[in-house]
Amino acid sequence: MNFPYITQLQVHDCYAAKGLNIPLEPLKEFRHIILTGKNGSGKTTILNRIGFILNQIQEGKSKEQSIRYLQGVINANIKHPTRQLWEKQISDLKDVDIQFSENSFQIFSDEDSVPFIVSFFKAHRRVELDDVKTVTIEDDFIEKLRKKNNDDDFTKLFKQYLVNKKVYEAFDFMNNREDKINQNKLFFDNLIETLKSIFEDDGLELEFVQESFEFYIVLSNKRKITFNNLSEGFSAFLSVIMDLLIRTDLIRKQIGDFNFQPNGIVLIDEPETHLHLSMQYDILPLVSKLFPKIQLIVATHSPAIISSLENSVVFDLTSKSEVSDWILGSSFSELMIRHFGLENEYSPVADKILNEVKVAAKNKDKEALRDILIKNEAFLTPVLCLDIESILIKIKNEQND
Repeated sequence: MNFPYITQLQVHDCYAAKGLNIPLEPLKEFRHIILTGKNGSGKTTILNRIGFILNQIQEGKSKEQSIRYLQGVINANIKHPTRQLWEKQISDLKDVDIQFSENSFQIFSDEDSVPFIVSFFKAHRRVELDDVKTVTIEDDFIEKLRKKNNDDDFTKLFKQYLVNKKVYEAFDFMNNREDKINQNKLFFDNLIETLKSIFEDDGLELEFVQESFEFYIVLSNKRKITFNNLSEGFSAFLSVIMDLLIRTDLIRKQIGDFNFQPNGIVLIDEPETHLHLSMQYDILPLVSKLFPKIQLIVATHSPAIISSLENSVVFDLTSKSEVSDWILGSSFSELMIRHFGLENEYSPVADKILNEVKVAAKNKDKEALRDILIKNEAFLTPVLCLDIESILIKIKNEQND
């Protein structure tokens, strides 16, 4: 049986989002879901509700069982100081219904099923790795990792995970354990290829200094960077990749298949956080390529994000409608007008200049147009300059006639 992907979100009451089906009709095949809309439209609230429900299912409780359990706790502890929190949790569970392609509770709770990934990346994340002072016992460390439900805490252990793999790789080499050597090599090969893609540097290398238990990203220009010294953008990007790489590697080790692609559902709030425009366009396709059987549920404001992922449905919470597939073939300026509701693709400064040009052209005022060109020379693009000069020539020709 396949791991279930989400086919539809039935939103009852999530801040401004009420009475919505996302998408309008349940998905008939695996697709990612991207939520967009203005601030306050309910994107983050919906993600939080989905994350809470998925956590309950992972703990072996259906939504109905969780509600009954919490209500029973409240009834037995009427004056308990935590009562309001329990009531809020019941409300949160009722805010959204999630429809899956399979029987979600059966698969989530089946001990014999193949492990799956559920992860929630919140906005304004970055990599802050714990320092490594020694190698940890592998089984103890893996158990510690599995108990980390908070994604930020999970990612903090990434460097320790890498150190352990490097040290145990040496032990495996001494003991001629070819299977484990190949597994570690595959892991680090994938990590290096991923870093090359993120940094757009085919000559990038990953260097391990055993004396300090430190890893260095070595760029083609010989510049060295530790994971803790990354810029906000690279750090935000890698926080997602690191988490999923560890979870995937743990699952592969558990089932003994080092090429296995795990299934899962990953929630990402504002993947564009701290990212340059080109990186915004790259992040979701890279995650989808590395983890092809993981469904992404994303909330975003970015035209680069919503136009980057082919196998997705985009839902606008502001207009309460699905965005047609034209979005994938559109320019950013077209997106800003047709989807994000701006009057045109120009900046407010350019808008002011264009209004002045419009008035001067209507009055056929050549001097005013020349003044606009001179006064705004530093702000005018070549296209705008050419447009104004064309209007001047047209007025001049009309007056000569």
